[in-house]
Amino acid sequence: MSSTRAARRSRKDDILRCFAELVAERGYDAVSLRDIAAKLEMSKGTILHHFGTKERLLEQVHSDYMRRRLSEARRILDELDAPVDQARAFVYQLMYAQAEDPAATVAFAREIVRFASEPLMADVRAMRDEYSGMVRDTIARGVESGQFAAVDPSVVALQVFGMCNWSWTWYRPHGPRTAEEIAEIFCATLFDGLLSTRRTRRRAGVAELVRAIMQESPD
Repeated sequence: MSSTRAARRSRKDDILRCFAELVAERGYDAVSLRDIAAKLEMSKGTILHHFGTKERLLEQVHSDYMRRRLSEARRILDELDAPVDQARAFVYQLMYAQAEDPAATVAFAREIVRFASEPLMADVRAMRDEYSGMVRDTIARGVESGQFAAVDPSVVALQVFGMCNWSWTWYRPHGPRTAEEIAEIFCATLFDGLLSTRRTRRRAGVAELVRAIMQESPD
């Protein structure tokens, strides 16, 4: 890549990162292109040149976020065999994202519902549906194999997303509990109730595996 192209890529990354941080902090409506330009000491025209509109910026932040989570989720399913371990890994992944990818994670959670029906977000919706399907199908396999009690996989998937994705409203990366500790509590309370028998074996080292996958995930 030429130095000019690399510089352009760097500026685009800076814009996306700054926008995600501001949306996470203030919400989409309270962020203007002028705010981004002032924070990065660039012209508003530079932002418009790269992205065109604020809506396009949001779509790019959401799209990049979902690509990262999907790449990690596919590896989780490849690396782990038992549905109970795969489901636990999704909980760790979602909580690690709160700690290690906080701006994009909070920006996604804050704005995805309001913009869910916009035509611009069609690709993001498709990726979100794919990820949701992975979690739901994992629960379904656990039910079918007898590892999990006879429950509705769709409802349990919503339970997982509800407890993890909305933890941004109270979780603080430098608070009294780490993301891993919270994930462990979530897994204990969810899966102790969901397992069909106390004898269902759970693989050790799932948290460490998920952390390694996410650290290797492409930007």
